Amino acid sequence: MKIAPIYLSGLLVALSAATFELQAQPSTPASANVPAALAAGRAVYDQHCAACHGLTGDGSGPAAVWLYPKPRDFSAGLFKIKSTLGQALPTDEDLMQSVTRGLAGSSMPSFSYLTQPELRDVVQYVKHLTAATNAAGQLVNRFAASGTPAQTVEVPPEPAISVQELTLGRDIYKKMACALCHGETGAGDGTQVPTLKDAAGLPIRPRDFNTGLFRGGHTGRDLYLRINIGLPGTPMIPYSDDQMKPEERWAVVHYVQSLRRTDVAVNDLLAPENSAIRVQKIAKLPTDPMDNFWESLDPVRVPLNPLWPEPNQIYAVAVSAVTDGKKLAVLLQWRDELPQNTAIRVQDFQDGAALQFSLSGKYGFLGMGDKENPVNLWNWKAGWQAEAEGSGPPDMDSVYQSMHVDAWKFTNYSTAVSAGNVTSQLHKTPVEDANAAGFGSFKSQPIKQQNVQGKGIWHDGFWNVIFIRDLKSKDADDVKFAVNKPVPVAFAIWNGEQGDRNGRKMVSNWYQLVLDDGKAKTANR
Repeated sequence: MKIAPIYLSGLLVALSAATFELQAQPSTPASANVPAALAAGRAVYDQHCAACHGLTGDGSGPAAVWLYPKPRDFSAGLFKIKSTLGQALPTDEDLMQSVTRGLAGSSMPSFSYLTQPELRDVVQYVKHLTAATNAAGQLVNRFAASGTPAQTVEVPPEPAISVQELTLGRDIYKKMACALCHGETGAGDGTQVPTLKDAAGLPIRPRDFNTGLFRGGHTGRDLYLRINIGLPGTPMIPYSDDQMKPEERWAVVHYVQSLRRTDVAVNDLLAPENSAIRVQKIAKLPTDPMDNFWESLDPVRVPLNPLWPEPNQIYAVAVSAVTDGKKLAVLLQWRDELPQNTAIRVQDFQDGAALQFSLSGKYGFLGMGDKENPVNLWNWKAGWQAEAEGSGPPDMDSVYQSMHVDAWKFTNYSTAVSAGNVTSQLHKTPVEDANAAGFGSFKSQPIKQQNVQGKGIWHDGFWNVIFIRDLKSKDADDVKFAVNKPVPVAFAIWNGEQGDRNGRKMVSNWYQLVLDDGKAKTANR
């Protein structure tokens, strides 16, 4: 069994063209001359999806350069996550599930915060973009040309798990040579991994069952469909009734689920209810990330998704937040076996963490907001932490302590410092206060407006980072906090040891920071 990952960003998965008898239409971009009935879907798509998939759905949005594998081209018409056989197009319900749930472990987030009408509208618009030019140079829509929707695969009732069934699943796993791709323990490290490629000819890794981060969902029904239908455009072939009986598929499903690591399963159990992170009011605000007070709180476990393949992914960040009525303190904790707090050599990168707040109170584009929904960012950097603790900015002699120089005291290898770059000066705080209003618009606030304090301590394999700021800021570009006014917030983590920097990172979906008595209304989109 060759289940390969569906690594993508944006709405749905499309890899290569399927063959259809297509109806003739004028050869113009599918995004042009949009019917009035699709206008609402286009508005949602342009705000939340176009940055990755492109305005025309061709997978060439401005964010595509930061994502791997690249966002899918909807015009190709070959969808992976579906309940229909072969190259048949997915049902509306298939598309709704992909948009609503997202694809775990990839840069495709969940859009569950959109309303049901918005979700239905954007699905119809994605179908509208599923068009291609035929031999006559005419643009044709694949869904319109396919006629009657394809019949879905019938999934039989899921049986109870037993030792005998798990044994059967293990035996079939061996019989079908699943280990060639997925490995003996399901870690995705089989001997055929170096040879695997997708329909575009790009390298692709098989799914790591140990993490349980299945793109199309981890329920029994989800995995049954993946085994029965396969993943079009990938090395994962379908296993029909001629190759595997329904009861055998269920046995493999349960065996695969049994390979999931316990610590990954815990993340699902501790995910925040209704995406809310509630801020507890206390008498005295802790200012140290290692304060014993934090142990009295139950942190919220926020799942993270990589924008780039990570060999040792950080699956979640634990978030705690308190206020004394004047200031807000947010503590982030995540596992990191080896801290990185210098980035002098070109091959070195520092650890980091960031909070992103929507200034409009609505859910804008997750990647740095948008013009209607700008964001305020608090960006902690481990290298800045080292400077703030008094060791000064690191330089070449701190990395190459034995290097010989003739006139070291007259030489400065930090060209950014010499050029007067604000972010490269000696930092008194490890947190950068910044703003953005769309992808590629990140801008640090002036030094006088840098009012976010913070501190990070690495201890026993974990980073513990605290952010502190006044609830009420006079700066127009700062997020404001008030009781009964939930603020949309998202999180990002950089692992320097794995080469994370800039847009290469792990990110969460939108959540809500709530300062209230537990009765506040949820934020609007």
